[in-house]
Amino acid sequence: MENRVRGAERRATLSGRADECTLLDDLVSSIRKSESRALVIRGEAGIGKTALLEYLLESDSDLSVAWALGVESEMELAYASLHQLCATLLDRLYGLPAPQREALEIVFGLSAGTPPNRFLVGLAVLSLLSEAAD
Repeated sequence: MENRVRGAERRATLSGRADECTLLDDLVSSIRKSESRALVIRGEAGIGKTALLEYLLESDSDLSVAWALGVESEMELAYASLHQLCATLLDRLYGLPAPQREALEIVFGLSAGTPPNRFLVGLAVLSLLSEAAD
């Protein structure tokens, strides 16, 4: 997982991807207006998902972007994507309510315990992301 802040010039629209680039530009514009947004890019290998993500990351925005990359070989690893997404945010764990903090501490192997309820883990991740967004 990587958090990136970019200040580079917006590059030219990707060849054959004008609609997608417009969508990404609109996404950044909406975020700048304090509107909540999330983006999921998915599809078959080789269709340009990475190019679209790079287009977004190389925008002229000063936004922080948190992202995770799903890899088929990690399918059997519990919470693998959460590890990628949240690893750099763990310094904010102590701002979470105790049950949520404890759930993530177990999921991330920071403490021992019985596997937490997935709903509680999901709530904890949302709280952690909200904490980071503030």
